[in-house]
Amino acid sequence: MLKRFLSLLLVGAMVVAVAGPAAAAPKTIKIGILGPFTGSLAFNAGEMKKGMLLALDEINTRGGLFGKEIELIFGDSECKPDKGLSAVKKLLTRNKVLVVGGGYCSSVNIATSEICNMEKCPVVVAIAISPTITNRGLKYIFRTSPNSPMFLNGINLWLEKVKKPKTVAFFMENSDYGRDGEEIWSGIAKKIGAKELAHLYFEIGDTDFTTQISKLKNLKPDVTFNIASTTEASLIQKQAKELNFLTQWIGVGGQFTEAYFKMSGSICEYAMGSSLEPTLNMKDPETAAFVNAYQKKYPGARPGIFSSQGYDNLMVIFDAVKRAGKPTGNLSKDRNKIRDALTTTDIKLSQGRVTFGKDGQVYTVFPSPVQVQLKDCKPGLHVIYPPEKAAAKYQNPKPWAQRKCK
Repeated sequence: MLKRFLSLLLVGAMVVAVAGPAAAAPKTIKIGILGPFTGSLAFNAGEMKKGMLLALDEINTRGGLFGKEIELIFGDSECKPDKGLSAVKKLLTRNKVLVVGGGYCSSVNIATSEICNMEKCPVVVAIAISPTITNRGLKYIFRTSPNSPMFLNGINLWLEKVKKPKTVAFFMENSDYGRDGEEIWSGIAKKIGAKELAHLYFEIGDTDFTTQISKLKNLKPDVTFNIASTTEASLIQKQAKELNFLTQWIGVGGQFTEAYFKMSGSICEYAMGSSLEPTLNMKDPETAAFVNAYQKKYPGARPGIFSSQGYDNLMVIFDAVKRAGKPTGNLSKDRNKIRDALTTTDIKLSQGRVTFGKDGQVYTVFPSPVQVQLKDCKPGLHVIYPPEKAAAKYQNPKPWAQRKCK
């Protein structure tokens, strides 16, 4: 069904391309940005966008590229594959962008990257982490963030060597994002001999998790794996407290946004994940420069993982467009030149050095296992593993009644 839909979209794109009049040379360099800018994930996409707008300001205030301003054109996917396909079709055929960046929600990006590859337009995914995005042999697809196995590698080592849980449970977003993480963690559970007590799911946008949490409470898992975005993760934490369910929550880390801390408050204490939170790596000059520039542009705001991923994603695209040379006005030729330039990317940014493997995946950015710990009842992230990088010691979750901060 998806392939038939993609084929119909591609035919429509070809009709537009053939029937339309020859376009004048664009006055700006157009880059498409895809993301769920409305819906339950709008805050996270907004954080990505803020990082991108910072990068855009830095380039355009220096004169843009080749004497032209960079123009970002945003397409709203709403985290729905059909909406994402419609948005990316518009970016490719109506807006005639040179390259597509951004990208949140794995199920959307699996679909949209396929049509971009068919149209031979390079895509640089910023956030979506499903391995499927880059493991299909699509030559126009790149990703500037770790995939899910890479994201979970550090926390898996900690589980194997430190925590060593005897029982685990899974409470996952019912999506490619959640299912991929579930498969990886199920593998690590088998490796360390932990018994898998339950595999439970929820849909994006759900607000009532009491049925699943009640089941988990009866099972009493040592560790509960929970892949969720900001809003759902916060609600799950609150309802776990209401039901007096105690476990070691482990997520991916993308949920640990400024909004998550505001919504959860002290309730999210002890939650864990793997993160590329930029404020945890201020000794790195590129990271520190990003954080300082972000706080100057957005006074009082804390730059999180999504803002730094957005910034790095767009900086990689700028770098490739620059190295590809001045656009000729031949859209197909210019897109191919940018695609070729992306294959030789080697740039140091806020989350680390970015180079791509033959599959278009970055393998040089390494998340760290983190835990939410409180200071004056305010939550903050702390690297807890490996020992040589740890800024704090791991804390076992205390029963709700024994916690000082309510």
